[in-house]
Amino acid sequence: MTELEPKDLITETIENIESEEFYNQEDDTLDIESTERKIVWQAKDFSIREFLSMRQDGELALQPEYQRNFVAPVQIASRLIESILLDVPIPVIYLAEDKDGSYSVIDGQQRLTSFLSFLDGKFPNGDEFKLSGLKVLSDLNRKKYTDLDKDQQTKIKTTTLHSIIIKKESNEDIKFEIFERLNTGSTKLNEDEIRNTVYRGDYIKLLADLSENSTFNSLVQKPNFKNRMIYRGMILRFLALSEKSYINYKSSMKQFCNKELRDNKSLSKEKRIEYKNRFEHCLDLVKTVFGDKSFKRYISGNESEQGKWTRQLNMALFDLQMVGFVNYSKNEVLSNADLIREGLLELMIEDPKFQEVIGFKTSDTDNVKKRFKMYMDMLEKVIGDKSYQQRTFSFSIKEELFKQNPYCAISKQKILAIEDAEVDHIIPYSKGGKTEKENAQLVLRYFNRAKKDKM
Repeated sequence: MTELEPKDLITETIENIESEEFYNQEDDTLDIESTERKIVWQAKDFSIREFLSMRQDGELALQPEYQRNFVAPVQIASRLIESILLDVPIPVIYLAEDKDGSYSVIDGQQRLTSFLSFLDGKFPNGDEFKLSGLKVLSDLNRKKYTDLDKDQQTKIKTTTLHSIIIKKESNEDIKFEIFERLNTGSTKLNEDEIRNTVYRGDYIKLLADLSENSTFNSLVQKPNFKNRMIYRGMILRFLALSEKSYINYKSSMKQFCNKELRDNKSLSKEKRIEYKNRFEHCLDLVKTVFGDKSFKRYISGNESEQGKWTRQLNMALFDLQMVGFVNYSKNEVLSNADLIREGLLELMIEDPKFQEVIGFKTSDTDNVKKRFKMYMDMLEKVIGDKSYQQRTFSFSIKEELFKQNPYCAISKQKILAIEDAEVDHIIPYSKGGKTEKENAQLVLRYFNRAKKDKM
């Protein structure tokens, strides 16, 4: 088994920090009635032989998909075996009881994997398990389980591991919170990795399949997010909000998404196809309309400084851009693509309330509903209001003016990015000015707002 080089450890650390910052975008506090705040647990001891039998009978999920990369190096796994033979206490194993009475390992997966792999003679990846790096029982180095004497084999099989079982009667949301607190591995698991074992089933398989979508990967472009299953969490958000509707949303986002998984844990074939088609429909439209600026926020400029795009994914915008197209046809969206893009830019730049609800407490119930209402109203105006289209210059005119002369007609400042510019009516529309190139001038948004209806 290979060990990470220092440069790999640095890269992994940076990626883990980036993942944590992603989840910290939202102030996601649990909203649970006081009478429902219960956790039911049971202390129980299992021998390693019992754990082996449970795994063989399908009653123990020892290697959930999210934990396949978290196997201890052979030296550490070997020292765990040595600890058993030396009667060194082994830390508690935490298990979750599922509805069918089977168990998932929440904390202690590496320990159990080491013990059972030694009995199997090989690690889950197929590597042979020979003891290595032992300091006390050094005479056992290079030996497999079958090479040990009978007493040593019996000692390992009959060793009892203290376990805590989180019972299935526990409140689901608190149970999930406990799982997050209990995972103590060297790489702390995120909520999407935990979901993968807590709610394993057809829905999780669908999320795994959709996370491989090439268009989605090209828009998000964060391979470490994909490896850490954050892609699946993003897709789950979209499906939850589009299925249950933002109108029925209630914080927290974590609870809302978990409920979507619990309600549809075993998806029918028809539902899987429906979800897949919905996801691909909206994703293709997002790529066409927003391109490489999908799910990114534009920060408005001012009199002395022009605006800029942020590099970080903004999940509030992800929700809006994806869910916003669910009930619109491809033709309705594509025929208004430029106006939709400009409409969202205007909200991000000109509307302080919109700026607030996509930037602060984005999981708050009221903020989620407010930003959806504002964005959906914009879409309805752009797509359904013909007068809006008549008084708005096309993007082709804006692009042509920018290429000809990228300077603000009012301030004379150079316009560094086309997103920070607007096409202004020289003679205001309200005073009879036509929406034609001859009546158009390129201006910075800030100065255009200061001009208002003046000539």
